[in-house]
Amino acid sequence: MPDDQNTISIIYGQFSAVFKPEAPLRLPFYTGSMFRGAFGSALKHAVCVTRTYDCETCLLKHRCLYPYIFETPPPPNSRVMRKYTSAPHPFVFEPPPGGVTAPEARPLVVGVTLFGKAISSLSHFVFALEQLGQRGLGARRVRCVLSTVDGHLDGHQWTLYSAEDRVPRSADAFERLFHLPLRPAAASFETSPTERVKVEILTPLRVRYESRLVATLPFHVFFRSLLRRIAHLSYFHCGGDSSRLAFREWIERASSVEIIEQELKWFDWNRYSNRQQTAMSMGGLIGHVTFAGKLAPFYPFLKAGEIVHAGKGTSFGLGRFRVVRCN
Repeated sequence: MPDDQNTISIIYGQFSAVFKPEAPLRLPFYTGSMFRGAFGSALKHAVCVTRTYDCETCLLKHRCLYPYIFETPPPPNSRVMRKYTSAPHPFVFEPPPGGVTAPEARPLVVGVTLFGKAISSLSHFVFALEQLGQRGLGARRVRCVLSTVDGHLDGHQWTLYSAEDRVPRSADAFERLFHLPLRPAAASFETSPTERVKVEILTPLRVRYESRLVATLPFHVFFRSLLRRIAHLSYFHCGGDSSRLAFREWIERASSVEIIEQELKWFDWNRYSNRQQTAMSMGGLIGHVTFAGKLAPFYPFLKAGEIVHAGKGTSFGLGRFRVVRCN
């Protein structure tokens, strides 16, 4: 659905996949890398029609589902991020807790949020998740049965796939929409009371500002990262026109919001990328920070951020946060 003249839109759908291990499964401390990496490999093998598995030289690079979902290069005619090798991916995983051994048949729930055009590809996601489980997870390649895939809407859930019938149902009914204002309305700031909002960072948050990963989180830095992510998701996946977003005006307003309490620490996390054949540092901030100011106009963006996450590495599940109004 395109934006109207006053808003930018994010289309999304929320789903969950339930796996049951066929033997005890040792989970890494952060499971996002395990599930995302296994999913990417399974998806590539599921959809590659050339069977070369080499996207870089493939004639179908800009038409194939795998690079769109997992590598997401900006289209050749893109008006934004043309100098980048990848745009924001159209999915977010919310992996289960790690650092333990999951007993045999104990359900492991993986949250999956899809954005825009990716929602219509849910059946491909389901097939790749099913193959992921059959290939096995962890160092011992423990097979996991994909038990169910559920769709979530307004506090209710419906089963879209089960291991018994293996026929994914349409995800179209689970599309939801955020309409967010293109520019800050002066009147809304004039009439808004000063209030406090607490942001609880649940998974490592990797935000870059002035070419560095931040160790503290001023509101304008956090909001800048979130606003840019929302704009790019809308442009690349939801048919939005991010050029109409009054980015500078929003950031100027955000600069007046203050930190009144901050308890953040750096969470070190390293992963090995089989695709890139290299070790990668993926650490980020966890904890909470409380902001004070005229926050009501920003609140819709913060609530959208609970869905889309913020910062780098969101497809791994990083940058997940919860917003709590304090008064």
